[in-house]
Amino acid sequence: MHFEFFNTQELAPAICREIEAFLDRQNNSHPFQFPNWMGGGPHDGREKKYCAMVRDQGEIRWFAHCGVISPVSKWLPVHCLTINRGPVCDDADLTLYGLGKLAEKGKKLGFASVKIAPEWVERPEWKVGNALSREGWQSLCDPRGSLRLDLRPASDELLRSFRHDTKLHIRRSEREGVVIRSTQSEEDIREFVRIYLDMAEKKSFSGEEPGRLSHSVRWVVKQKDRGALLMASKGINPLGGVLVVRAAQRSWGVFSATAKDDRVTAGHLLQWSAIRWAKEHGCNEYDFGGYREGVNIGPASFKRGFCRAAVQFCSSYSYPLNRRLCSMLDLVTKARSRAIGSDKAQASKQPDAA
Repeated sequence: MHFEFFNTQELAPAICREIEAFLDRQNNSHPFQFPNWMGGGPHDGREKKYCAMVRDQGEIRWFAHCGVISPVSKWLPVHCLTINRGPVCDDADLTLYGLGKLAEKGKKLGFASVKIAPEWVERPEWKVGNALSREGWQSLCDPRGSLRLDLRPASDELLRSFRHDTKLHIRRSEREGVVIRSTQSEEDIREFVRIYLDMAEKKSFSGEEPGRLSHSVRWVVKQKDRGALLMASKGINPLGGVLVVRAAQRSWGVFSATAKDDRVTAGHLLQWSAIRWAKEHGCNEYDFGGYREGVNIGPASFKRGFCRAAVQFCSSYSYPLNRRLCSMLDLVTKARSRAIGSDKAQASKQPDAA
């Protein structure tokens, strides 16, 4: 076994293609792990990103795309490695081996900790979480969930399986002349980003940074069969879009957004179009992204109209590489939380303005 650790910006195109081919062979891969996924941020040139991999007889067997965060402040020299939706490896023993080598490397480079948020579905035969706990990894007790639609049935059968009101919305959009098209144009990418940011502001959620979102969309649509930006419109009016992305035999509706229009809706038809794109490109599953059992409103209800097959992912884990730095981080984080709580309490005591 041979462990390798690279600065992502220094990866040769041939190595990037090799990594992508490996990710397309693993069941627990995710688009966020593609080396070219991250980029385009306001400080991208200064932000460190690393690729770690384990090779066996020259072949990649384990991979992790790592970001670097400064939990307290970018001005304090305390940095942590973070792996979003990784590491990727279908072999449990190799997964543990790769994480052990990554921890060794991270400690040598002076990182305070390593945090992973893997795409591992909880199942009895996958014992990695228990093994990590025995080796000193700390479970963050924040398991994620999602909905995954089985794409193996015929398209007509899939449509019939949707909730009644979901089918009505799809048919209504089709009757009212909503058109869905795949696009790579810069104008459409900018329009999609604009609609996404407007929706994030109106619904008060923390969206992707505009530069990063634009970068991800551009990269996906330029790759053969990697994904598509599907845009909805009626006449000359743009109604929204969805970025569907494939990794291995699964696709994700990674980003989606619709414009506010009281006369016509396009969200259901956009998702149905993304599902059909995934099926046409050989995928066996379509992943709707974050989902929490028991929530019956908003995005959760929208997604459940297409699928009720929920999956639970393993918890995130953190491993302290420098206990002194981690203790300092804990103290600062707790002090900051107390200060925020005190500010909120003081604000609540202020009399309302006349």
